[in-house]
Amino acid sequence: MYSLSTLKIMKYHHGNLKEELISSACTMCEATGHDHMSLRSIAKEANVSQTAPYRHFKTKESLLAEVSKRGFEELTDKMKLAISKENIKSAKDRFLEMGLAYLEFGLEKRKTYDLMHSPIIDKVEFPELLNAAQGAFDELVQVLTDLFPGISEDDLGKKCIKFWAMMHGLVGLLDMKIDPDIGSNAADAMSIVKKDFRSFLVDSLEL
Repeated sequence: MYSLSTLKIMKYHHGNLKEELISSACTMCEATGHDHMSLRSIAKEANVSQTAPYRHFKTKESLLAEVSKRGFEELTDKMKLAISKENIKSAKDRFLEMGLAYLEFGLEKRKTYDLMHSPIIDKVEFPELLNAAQGAFDELVQVLTDLFPGISEDDLGKKCIKFWAMMHGLVGLLDMKIDPDIGSNAADAMSIVKKDFRSFLVDSLEL
């Protein structure tokens, strides 16, 4: 029968250690937020020795970069799935479905979403994370290119930033959970948007 210390050593040398650490970090990030994470706490969550994470990640930032990368990959997959449905034919429909998928991800994975857009990670230092983030943005570029055929590169760039900023801001506002019963203009406006996100996105195309 193995002692506890022997089991820890075995786990340390397990071939899936890196994936276990990333999985544990993803779980912790969504549960508590990245501010409350450390390599030691992640090691505890993964049930490995406190020195084990350093075998694959030199710093907390490098592990958070991997969590952020997974978030962008999941977001990209979610948007691609949303626009691949059989009944989604037009570029406008693809834009609407992609926008709804973005909102759903941002609200369901709020703490992961925060990390993905946090300045705590220098994306330039992590090429794989930068590529994952670019992949999500490229989906927006493609659907807007289809939606506005013949658009100039400059105007396309402006529209991409406009809609990205709009969706990013909307995720933040919705997360504030403004009470519709307080009777403020902001609460009333947010209540209207919440009732029909699709109409909100349709209206945004006409601005």
